[in-house]
Amino acid sequence: MAMKNKISKALGLFVILMTLSATATQAAQSVRVIRNDSGGQLQQYLNALSIAAIAGEVIKIDGWCASACTVYLGSPFTCVTPQAKFGFHAPFGGTAEQNRYATQVMASNLPPVLGRWFLQNAAHLGGQQYVALSGAQIVQMGASRYC
Repeated sequence: MAMKNKISKALGLFVILMTLSATATQAAQSVRVIRNDSGGQLQQYLNALSIAAIAGEVIKIDGWCASACTVYLGSPFTCVTPQAKFGFHAPFGGTAEQNRYATQVMASNLPPVLGRWFLQNAAHLGGQQYVALSGAQIVQMGASRYC
């Protein structure tokens, strides 16, 4: 009888592990495609990025990705296509102090080479001003990979 219980428990554990493995495989194969995202609240994008990372979701950028959307480039699960276009500018909408803080948060959540580039080239631009980079330029600077 004890042997039957051990076999039952082992079989139950095996089924649970196989279910978890299948779920993890499905999550790892999940792809979020971004084609037209003008950005928004930085914190919302950081939250979405965390959720995508936990789920193992691949983020494929295949079009316009601007403002807070660009923090997706900070994920090792992000890839870009040659058609991808990125728009960078300073965060705005808060107090001057909040915007300065958001600028630092944004830079620190980008790949290091891109974070430095952002602080030097785009972090001073507000309103409708931005600096655009192509997917090819992002890959050339080592900030992402092609899909």
